Amino acid sequence: MGKYRPIYAFILIMILYFSVRYLRSTFPDLPHFFRFHMTDLLFVPAMASVSLFFVRIIKRDHKILIGPLLLLVQTVLISFYFEWYLPNFDQNSHWYTSDMKDVIYYFIGAILYFGLQHIAFKSKTKRA
Repeated sequence: MGKYRPIYAFILIMILYFSVRYLRSTFPDLPHFFRFHMTDLLFVPAMASVSLFFVRIIKRDHKILIGPLLLLVQTVLISFYFEWYLPNFDQNSHWYTSDMKDVIYYFIGAILYFGLQHIAFKSKTKRA
């Protein structure tokens, strides 16, 4: 049962993500945080959960966790890509905006994921 917890977490995070997307398009009067930042907060945990699930399958070890350095590198790369590269160099740059608040929410999501993975996924774990 423990080896499938990351996929359950991923499914829950994605349900939250798509619920926010749906509510955002249906109810334009939502609070600012839910309209613009909730998906940023959920992005890193979603990506880390699916990554952890596949690493556990590939390595056949359901005790692996994602370490803080790997989460930091992932979050820095996501921030760089979505908040600097795409707004400045993508052909469809009008779809992307550079916002420091988004970077902050990526990092808050990474910190929350790091703390929660020890509670949700632990079973005498080791770090990847």
